[in-house]
Amino acid sequence: MAETIVLEATKREQIGKKVSRLRAQGIVPGVLYGPTFDAIPLQVVWTTLRPVLLEAGGSKVIQVNMDGEEYNALVRDVQRDPIRGEVLHIDFYRVRMDVAIRTDVPILLIGSNARITELGGVIIHEMNSIEVECLPGDLPAHVEIDLSGIQDIGDSLLVRDLPELPGVTYMSPADDVVVTSSYMRAALEEEEEEEEEVLEEGEEPELIRRRREEGEEDETEL
Repeated sequence: MAETIVLEATKREQIGKKVSRLRAQGIVPGVLYGPTFDAIPLQVVWTTLRPVLLEAGGSKVIQVNMDGEEYNALVRDVQRDPIRGEVLHIDFYRVRMDVAIRTDVPILLIGSNARITELGGVIIHEMNSIEVECLPGDLPAHVEIDLSGIQDIGDSLLVRDLPELPGVTYMSPADDVVVTSSYMRAALEEEEEEEEEVLEEGEEPELIRRRREEGEEDETEL
């Protein structure tokens, strides 16, 4: 069984614009919330939070210790300063260990793609993460897919090719493409076309995206 990730936090009294005083002291404001729980404003020292974020990411359950109480939670959203990159606010989504949840976990590519390189091709990572449903205790840190299954240009690995994990259900259709291969020139042209479409539509790249579970409420104003 994986070692429990523990985060020490305290309930927060300051809200609104007053939280800037906390940030000046190296304290990050946040909120702990869930579909069947009252939201709790909290605060945590940045030097305590940083290693937990590095270890847990958004797909490992954290035990939040706060004022004598223990809460199991996932990191749901991290707001950063667009220039300095400093963490401004953090959301924790409270979970019950006996109730299944849906969340995204990263897809990790393993194995060699030397064969495709020799053919003048490139591996295209169509899905960087996948939504899963499972009990919090069964939540994987990531899902691995082996590139050795791609031997020729045009080969693909699908959701059905992802490994079976105990207690974990993949929510994407089995025929969705996770990884594919293409000739280098074709891949570059496709990427250029996508960039042109974005420029024409005046869209900006999305820096942070977290899937909100059905029924969640946005508590960041706390």
